[in-house]
Amino acid sequence: MRTAPNAVMAFPIHGHRKFRSEGYRTRDGHMIEWMSKLLDPSQAVVEVFSRPEPVVKTVLDRVRARPRANDLTGVEYVDPVTLRLPALNDRFRWWDDSLRCFPERAREADGRPVVVWNPMLGRSSWWPRLSASAAHVHLDLLDDWTVHYAFRNLRAEVEESYGRMFASAATITANSEGTLALAQRFGRSDARLLPNGVDPERFDLQSRASGPFTVGYVGKIGERLDLELIADAARTNPAVRFVFAGPVLDGEFRSFHQTFPNIEWLGDVHYEDMPDLLRSFDVGWVPHRVGAGEVGGDVIKTYEYRAAGLPVLSTPIIGIGDRGFSAVTVLPSSEHAGWLKDASRLEDRAQRVPEDFPQDVTWRWKTAEVLRAVGLPV
Repeated sequence: MRTAPNAVMAFPIHGHRKFRSEGYRTRDGHMIEWMSKLLDPSQAVVEVFSRPEPVVKTVLDRVRARPRANDLTGVEYVDPVTLRLPALNDRFRWWDDSLRCFPERAREADGRPVVVWNPMLGRSSWWPRLSASAAHVHLDLLDDWTVHYAFRNLRAEVEESYGRMFASAATITANSEGTLALAQRFGRSDARLLPNGVDPERFDLQSRASGPFTVGYVGKIGERLDLELIADAARTNPAVRFVFAGPVLDGEFRSFHQTFPNIEWLGDVHYEDMPDLLRSFDVGWVPHRVGAGEVGGDVIKTYEYRAAGLPVLSTPIIGIGDRGFSAVTVLPSSEHAGWLKDASRLEDRAQRVPEDFPQDVTWRWKTAEVLRAVGLPV
């Protein structure tokens, strides 16, 4: 039973389980969080349809996980589970296989607006029904899955899904120049660039850095990281502490980081703990691959590093030099080790540098833009 006639249907990448265990730290999570704050709950409820999960996985998650993020006021979560099992030889194929496990409730919009982040939804047999019954379909692009290393074996399916979704969406926003180019490749010249954002009030300029000069990275740890760059920086700067925090998507890193005594992996860090972690860094690092390994997205961590006043060192990835930030140094990978050596030799620890974030860089403003796009007053 619908609690409000103007409920927004939202299809995030993962959904409720991830939000509760990791925090609302992703672009879709930030926007869903702000939808709950910006919409009048007596007029509109955000109905979040999580990606279906195998029942075995949900049981294991309940045993292992310690949920910390509170559920949001004005948000209803639909968390389907299924007896179907993912393919053991290709876990990413579950993105396609799970589509048939969405409940009937997800397949009919009943005249409500729909906001989609899940790039595979267009592959579902019920996508035409959902999009045709929606008051408005808005597609918000995070990464370009046609070049994402994790979906090599699903290229054809990803292309097909994008084709159907780009054909159906009334409006489209792209988080970077890379995803904007993706939309344009599918004929959507009307797609709008809406880069990532930040909640500056979550962070502060306090520094609690102590001990060795500390270079920190927060984010998913996978093939987008340039391991040769990281190895060169660690070897060249044995007195510098390199800290990595985030889930490991590529098992190669588990053995790699153990090779260097000055590289420390903290595991995944809940979003509520990130501000405190950033206080312990001297420099925020983005040692990403350029070209091969880039997935067309916009790096949220850069916004958060700067909200904490951290000077940032990055490789020249898409969009990094176009966001107007101060205290961001962009260098090719060959120059990172030397830059860090010079920075660590300074008598004073790297100083926090405040960033003046305009209103249109906040998640509040960006979410309001999406809500206005689907016709909801904010």
